Amino acid sequence: MALNGGQMGKVRAMIAVVLLAGASPAAAEVLTISGSNPPGRAVANDLASIAVQRFEGPDGPALSDMVESELGAAQFGGRPWFRIVAPESGVPVDGLITGNVRVAVDETPVTEKRTRCEEKDPADDKKCLKEVEVDIRCRRRVATVNSNIRLVAMGDGTIRHSWPQSVRDEQTWCPDRKASRSVEEFVATVLRNEAARLRGDLAPSGYRIEVRVDENRKGLPKDAAEAFKAAIRQTKSDEAGACDSWAAIGRSAEPTAALAFNLGLCAEARRDFDAAVDWFGQAQRLGSKSREIPAALARIGGHRRALAAWQARKVLMGYE
Repeated sequence: MALNGGQMGKVRAMIAVVLLAGASPAAAEVLTISGSNPPGRAVANDLASIAVQRFEGPDGPALSDMVESELGAAQFGGRPWFRIVAPESGVPVDGLITGNVRVAVDETPVTEKRTRCEEKDPADDKKCLKEVEVDIRCRRRVATVNSNIRLVAMGDGTIRHSWPQSVRDEQTWCPDRKASRSVEEFVATVLRNEAARLRGDLAPSGYRIEVRVDENRKGLPKDAAEAFKAAIRQTKSDEAGACDSWAAIGRSAEPTAALAFNLGLCAEARRDFDAAVDWFGQAQRLGSKSREIPAALARIGGHRRALAAWQARKVLMGYE
């Protein structure tokens, strides 16, 4: 069947979309970087055992259970970051977490405008000859979750930190439009996020990301440029092998900014942070303006702080 001009245009547009999707950064050559961020706040670094008291309010117990679960799952090097103690046990603890949750819901009637066809074309039922604007009755719901969590050091009774939060959600639904989520779904999302935020503040968090390598071969001798290109392709199946290839190029040719950057990523991936900092610095001195370098240096600094916190934590927890 032959396609007319309009159909051919649609086909060409669909092909362009497919080609653009294939050229997205997700298909780019990358190296995998994993590491840890230190606790967001140093307010519990000296607290080994923690108890989470049942929070006040109808939704308080749900949040306190989530907080207890999040902190109990916090680990570093496969070892627990905290000793979680049941508050009803009466066992002395270093820190106590208390809190409250209040949920308020307010619904009001509202009116919205819609366009309605008042007169249709007798010859074409899909064509409107006259439109009018009408009012339709809708409902507007505003839900607010107010919470406050406190960390108390039991040794001296000081409040180490407080996490007050107020989150608001507005939904409007009409006969022709449903609300995008229920109050229960909104509250559950807010509580999960709050528990995760508390964990990030009190314990380290891990990450695993993909960073795009620099594919610029400019400045390399021909043989080295070909080897560099081959190493770029190799990242798709053997990242360590690609790093070995770049290291070999660096021993036989003067490093370029791109080569130094890639070697910096390789060093970061194997957690040789001193070498990584040196390579990233060399890449900048050779003219690299990549925003990935400051990001990498920040990651390295964060991981080093997490390692330092863990060394102190191991002594506190009696791991060594």
